Amino acid sequence: MPHGTSGLTVRERLVARAWHYVAFGVLSLAVYGGIVVLLGRFPGWLLLAILVGSLLKDVYDEYRLRRGRDPLGYAGIEHAPSNAVLIAFLLLDVIEPAGTVLGVSVESLALGIAVVDLAFDLSQDARA
Repeated sequence: MPHGTSGLTVRERLVARAWHYVAFGVLSLAVYGGIVVLLGRFPGWLLLAILVGSLLKDVYDEYRLRRGRDPLGYAGIEHAPSNAVLIAFLLLDVIEPAGTVLGVSVESLALGIAVVDLAFDLSQDARA
């Protein structure tokens, strides 16, 4: 996606990212599916690390956007599809993390973070 999409509507901005979304969606399916196939499961710590890292990146991007700068990795990295794949894998029980964090199941926590981060990321994509 080219830099300088400030003249585009929200719809046009999201459509301009469509191929990035598809490509990163396929990459996420391959990587996350490969982890499940190779390890027989998706480690809960890795799931949370990916999601927390993704959320922290969006918080940093928001800081940059509010100061009139481009997001980190602008025009080349899309992690909304990663969140969408993780949400689907969690809902379809492809990924079934065990354990709890502060009394909340890792699965529920991961699903909550992924949904919030997906919404946050799409919001930023619409404005960037």
